[in-house]
Amino acid sequence: MIKTGCRTVGFCGQYVSISSYGAEADALLDLLCCDLTQGTITPVQAEYDVMSVGNGVPGLSLWLEGKCLFSGQCSYDLSYALINEVIYQCIVDNSAGHAIHAAAVGSEQGAVLLPGKSGSGKSTFTAWLLSRGCNYLTDELVMLALEERRLYPFTRPLSIKSGSSEVLATFFRCDRGDLISGESGFMLPHRLLNSSFKPHSPPLSLVLFPEYREGAATEFRELSPALGCARLMECYVNARNIKGHGISQLADCTRSTPIYQLVYGKFDGMWELLNRLFPALFPCSGS
Repeated sequence: MIKTGCRTVGFCGQYVSISSYGAEADALLDLLCCDLTQGTITPVQAEYDVMSVGNGVPGLSLWLEGKCLFSGQCSYDLSYALINEVIYQCIVDNSAGHAIHAAAVGSEQGAVLLPGKSGSGKSTFTAWLLSRGCNYLTDELVMLALEERRLYPFTRPLSIKSGSSEVLATFFRCDRGDLISGESGFMLPHRLLNSSFKPHSPPLSLVLFPEYREGAATEFRELSPALGCARLMECYVNARNIKGHGISQLADCTRSTPIYQLVYGKFDGMWELLNRLFPALFPCSGS
């Protein structure tokens, strides 16, 4: 089997290498990895192979040092498995900062961190913010460097659960050929929502916990620093790598950063409300 490509990609100082075999694998990796840090760092955490032909497995397959991690026909399932592998390798034993399971958008005025568990609606809410002109950072993971008060995002295509398709369709439509699709969900290239993307690592200005509830009225509630810290700890994925599990540092952060919970069931009037509460982060020019 002929290797058709190889790249080294990473996040916050830890890297993996990914070799591709076949045109379909090349195109998939171009889309998945185009915004991750590229490098020639050695040694890497792990070496992966993505194959779109052969090796005794039909369709697409993902391999880690000779072990097959995925095989099948669904590009979304392979992409989801690969991205999760890269995230794991990039944060395991990584103490460069505080890894938070969260989406994030940013601007010159600062970053809005959107923490939440899978299925809370943070990716759909992020997609809507992008459609209004916010700059994409991530919908999955950030490294929060508390000394600098900056977010370093793991920038991948947005991963949307299939059940969120109807909500997404209320503000965005695209050709299915532009997506990486599967039965359980799809990956949406963020430039389809906001083509003016530019990578950056802005300072943290606001923490907002979004939660989608079908039919719910929009509700903002400010959280106390103690409750905000507890909620952030629920989304904290590398605490074991940080002295004291990072609790005191997160507590200091929540004492100096506004923290809100947002419950929403639709987007009508949402931008006007955000602009009224946080005009610097959500200016009137959102469209």
